[in-house]
Amino acid sequence: MTIKKFDYSKSTEDIFYKIIYPIYAKEFLYGNSYENFAFTVSANFILNAPQWEYILEHWEQKESILNIKTV
Repeated sequence: MTIKKFDYSKSTEDIFYKIIYPIYAKEFLYGNSYENFAFTVSANFILNAPQWEYILEHWEQKESILNIKTV
């Protein structure tokens, strides 16, 4: 059995919110390790460096929202 990897490395569209997030929303929202999330995504998708940076920025934004402490 082979796993098909989808190559979006040449795409200029928002691959994260258009394709990846709908598939991996649970892993993104409730995951606590970016490395595990990136490993899961990379198992099925080929992305370029700016796309990975975009995903990391949104992961960090999610983490910062979850870490807000109320006074």
